[in-house]
Parts: sequence; structure tokens; C-alpha cells
Amino acid sequence: AILLLIISAQHPLQAEYLGSQSIAKELEQALNKKDISALKNILPEEERLSLTSRYQKFLRAFPNAHWKIIQAQTLKDGRKALEVSITGNKVVKGEKYAIKAIQLLGIKTLEHRVIEKEVLNEESIIQNGNTPLSISINVPKAVLTGTTYDFDIILNKPLGETMLIGGLTPITKEQIQNQISPPIELVPLGGGGLFKSVKAPLKPGIQNWAAVIAHPKGVISITKMVRIVENQTDIKL
Repeated sequence: AILLLIISAQHPLQAEYLGSQSIAKELEQALNKKDISALKNILPEEERLSLTSRYQKFLRAFPNAHWKIIQAQTLKDGRKALEVSITGNKVVKGEKYAIKAIQLLGIKTLEHRVIEKEVLNEESIIQNGNTPLSISINVPKAVLTGTTYDFDIILNKPLGETMLIGGLTPITKEQIQNQISPPIELVPLGGGGLFKSVKAPLKPGIQNWAAVIAHPKGVISITKMVRIVENQTDIKL
């Protein structure tokens, strides 16, 4: 759902929205108004039609969703960066669901227009239950091609002898765009969370993951993006 915030590289935004904090505040205010027409001065007309469907679908799931968008530190290659966070909750048949998601966007401008955009970091957490567990996602934002790295989802207050089940699987860009839940093989876990060693692809790009942890009081669903790069200097943005 947070992908609806991605700015289309094919349809540049006007320069007046690019001054210091203005583009971030314009997007934040428009999304929080819960009215897609508020984006008419920010997004190109042809983009609004496809955005409307995704935006309204997400609001049906989390009607009280709230966006916060700030301009982050300029990237080392000179691009502007936007940090996007989203929170929300809902109650279905007495069961509470909560979402937290973050995204980092890199934007390149030319002649007062956005000509390129790139998603640099992204993760989301959805939990059910009246008291969501405090967790930490210990996964690198970027790794070198072909390397093995740790994918750890840590319960900040371990459940001791309580048996958990969970699993982890890679997901494709198409599954994310079409909101297709992948099958995940669930196996017994220790009470401290999910701890896996995974392998980066041999080619640079993006590796997306979906993970699930089921515990006695609910389920935690996580998605996480990892950048795969060829050079050590590209790990730090």
C-alpha cells in the first residue's frame, strides 16, 4: 500500500513543489485529507486514475491511516530524499489490526522537474491482536551481490518457552504490485523470533522478502526490501 506514494518518473512534478520541505508537506497533507482530488496539483492527471483505486482500497482496509513525509538528508550523489512513514489500525469482528510502514525515496531533478525516482528502502509490519508485540527488524538495507546475510526479526521481549511458528520467502515485484500473498512454509521457531541466513542474487537489483511469525496472541506479517549492489561504495547512500 505504501507504494502508492512513489512518484512517477515519466510525469515530472512542477518545480514549486521541490523547495526544501514543500514537496514533502504537500504530499503529506494531500494524503492525510483522505481525498484523492487533493493531489491534483501534485500528481499528473493520468496518474490520478490509477492512484485513486489503490488509495481507496488501502483506506478501506485502514480508514484512519496517517502519513508523515519529511525531506531527509541529501544523498551522496546529490539527489533529494524523502522519508515516508505510515501508521494505521482497524478492528474486524473484535480483532484489532495495526500497520506500520516506512519508505525512503531518492528523487533526481533536472530543469526544475523530477526526472527520476528510486525506492531506496522499504519495510512494513502488520500485526493483529490487542497488544502488538515490540519487534526489531535486523536486516541490512544493502548487501553485495552473491553474499550471505542475516535476516533477523527479533522479539524485543522474548516469549521464553512459548513455541512460535514462522517462515520467510522471497517475493517478486509483481506480487507486491498486485498485492498477492505468497505461500510461506511455516516451521517451529524459538521464543526470541525468526533468525535466517539468506543469499543475495548474483546480479545487482532489489531483493524483496515476506515473513510471518505466529504466536499465541496473534500473527506478525513483515515485508522488507534489500538493495543488491556490486560495489562496497554503493552500500551507503
